[in-house]
Amino acid sequence: MALAQLNQNGAPSSPRREPMDNSLSDVEERVMFEGQKAYIIVNAVGAVVLLVFLQAIWASPGALLLKKGVLWGIVAFGAGVAIATLGYAVRLWSLRRTPRFIAPVVGLVNGLIPVLVVGSFLAGVMLPVMGGFDSLPPSPADRAAQQAQQAKDAAKKR
Repeated sequence: MALAQLNQNGAPSSPRREPMDNSLSDVEERVMFEGQKAYIIVNAVGAVVLLVFLQAIWASPGALLLKKGVLWGIVAFGAGVAIATLGYAVRLWSLRRTPRFIAPVVGLVNGLIPVLVVGSFLAGVMLPVMGGFDSLPPSPADRAAQQAQQAKDAAKKR
């Protein structure tokens, strides 16, 4: 009997599924929501990775600039998570309530928030790298230039 009903009616529809609205704006909104989720996840993973790295270098003496860079990188990733979460909330709020007088502001905010999140991600990546470069010992040419400068400074003091 069930097979006969299947043949007559085609594929049975699931009671939980609703027909999807495939309009362009709905698809765009779904993509934007998934993008906001991805921003949150990527920044959170970056902060966790830097926390693990910080734990590995914390006990080592020296490399103070590297440690500062990693801490500032964690702050930048945390700011990225906060901004992306704010963007997710603003986008959800704008979909549920669409006041006409706020629509241009919401559009501007929805365009600006991803730029800020990507900027904080890039800062979170760049700050530890810059701290690492600053904590490297000077090259032999730099050491020779520093010694020559110190000799000049000592000669001026006499």
